[in-house]
Order: sequence, then structure tokens, then C-alpha cells
Amino acid sequence: MTGLAPQGAHSPRHSAGQGIIAPTKWSLLQVIEDIREPLGLKGTSISLLRAMISFIKGDQITAAGDDSHVCFASNAALAKRTHVSIQTVERHIAKLVSLGLLTRRSSANGKRWARRDRNGRVVLATGLSLLPLSERFAEFLQLNQIHQDNLAKLRLLRDRCVIALSKLKHFLPDRPDLETVFQTARKLLRRRVPPEALSALLLDITQELQSCTREKAENLRGTDLEIEGHKETRLNQSVKEEESSQIEVSADEIERAYPRLCAELRTARDQTECESRMDDIASQLNLGNLWFEIRLLGPAKTFMTLGYLLERVESIEKPRGYAFHLLQGLTSGTIAWRTLLTSKRAVKYR
Repeated sequence: MTGLAPQGAHSPRHSAGQGIIAPTKWSLLQVIEDIREPLGLKGTSISLLRAMISFIKGDQITAAGDDSHVCFASNAALAKRTHVSIQTVERHIAKLVSLGLLTRRSSANGKRWARRDRNGRVVLATGLSLLPLSERFAEFLQLNQIHQDNLAKLRLLRDRCVIALSKLKHFLPDRPDLETVFQTARKLLRRRVPPEALSALLLDITQELQSCTREKAENLRGTDLEIEGHKETRLNQSVKEEESSQIEVSADEIERAYPRLCAELRTARDQTECESRMDDIASQLNLGNLWFEIRLLGPAKTFMTLGYLLERVESIEKPRGYAFHLLQGLTSGTIAWRTLLTSKRAVKYR
């Protein structure tokens, strides 16, 4: 444990002159509980610390008096309060001492005791001192911050794996060999694994996804549905439907229907940047995995759907739910594609 905190960490005791309020004994316990994983502590050690702290008089652990930091309860009393055996108490005390969370103040016979004055105040005691908890509080806080940052990064990495896996799932019917990737991913995501394992998994999924989408992307580029608005000062003159019945859309109609999206894409340098900007907008609308399904509709329909949502974002409480309703209606035919070019009155959604 020694040396884990960054250099320059000072305890609240040393910083008292700077106006820092000393933490309560339960705050000290909470921060140790928060960093039990990097410290390698089990729940029993935390329960034992809680029992020791409960024997300490007052709300703070300080060096003002022995009864403010020395736990002189016997192992039997601690075992009873912790609901474990005396041998377990001894083992976890040794662990806490080795980490520098406790120090022993032993008597000649190894017993713990307290001497009181005529008023019952403890004037001298031997036992287990919890003063290190207070002295190293700032160090523990910084270690906790590092630990929480690492946990946040791990959660983000896990979420990226889940999202990538969801995208890959669309190609499973045509690529049965991907089932091996799915089985490996499921096993890893069920367990607590180091970030290196998740990074390797994300790389594997991404490579498989790129392999599957490369051919599909080439097919999409070859259709008549390309929207080249990012290459001109205005969007191209018409957008054709994939079905046999074609809908001619003029540049003026597109500008009137989707002024926000047109403004975002007009200055894009190429197709890649155009798609990247649309991905960013979809992310801001919190479309999640639904955006991938919308993109499967083709460039023209993707553009129109995103533009329709962007123009009405202020009046839609749940953009993702509305987008799902819109996608279902458009693909089933219950909502006409020409509806996407109408005024800002949103398609009815309950």
C-alpha cells in the first residue's frame, strides 16, 4: 500500500491549519470500502474495521486521547460483533496491519486493556490503533479517485464491446462462422476481466465488423441513392427511391425540409467526413444501435430520416423511441417516405 498515492499527498491532520475539516470515522471507513479492490481486501476485513470503529468513542479518529483511536476490545468481542470466528479475526487483523491500516500497541503480555481515571476517562490503552486511517485519509482519497477513473474506463470499454457485438449480430445469418466470436465475447462479458482482455475483444469484433461491412458498403456506393450534397454548395437535384415507384425531390425541397442537416454537411470535405458528421449527430440524439439499422436503409433514406429527427428534436421527448417508431412505419409502409419532406409537424407517435 505504501507509495500508491501520488507524491505530495498530505493528511488532514497536517492540513488542519489550512481549514480542512477532519473526516468522521465513518467517512474513513467508507473510503476504505471504496478502495477495497485495489487494496485486496475482502468483505470480512471491512466488517472487522467497522466493528473496531464502533468501539471508538466519539465521531472522529484523532490522537487527542487513547480512546479516540485505540480499539482495546478483545478478539472474542470483535468476533462476536463481526459474526466470525476468533481465528478469522486474527487473520484479518494481520492483513490490515500489513497494509498499514492499523498499528499494534501491545502490552507486555499481549493483552489489550484500558486504564481509566476516577471520572471513567481512558488515560492509557493498549490494542489496535486506527490512527493510520485518519493520517492517510488524503492518500486514500486520491487512490479512490484513480480507482473510480479506471472503473469508468472499464465500463466504457465494456459498453463499446456490447455495441460492436450488436452491430455484428446483423451479419450472423450470412456468416455462421461468427458464432465463435459471439461465444467468446459472451464468456468475457459475463466475467470481470482486465481491460487488456476487453481491448483485445473489441479489436477482434471491429475487424470482423469491418470485414462484413466492406462488401455491403461497396454495394451501397453503387446504388442510385448517393447524396452528394457535401460536394456542392447545395444538395443534388433529386433523391430517388429504391423501389420501382420513384419520388423526385428537388434541392429546394431538401433545403426547406432539412436546413439543419444541410448546414452541417455542406462543408464536409468528402463522403467519409459526411458520414462521420451524421454519426456524431445520431450520437447526440442518443439513437444508439438503432442508428445502425437506419443506415441499412441506404444513404438517401438515412439522410432523410436523420434530417427529419434533427429538425424536430426540441419537440420529441425521446428521440430514440420516436426514431424506432418512424423506422418501423417507413419500412412497413404505414408511413410514406414523402412524409419526411413535410412541414415540422411530427408524425404522430404515442
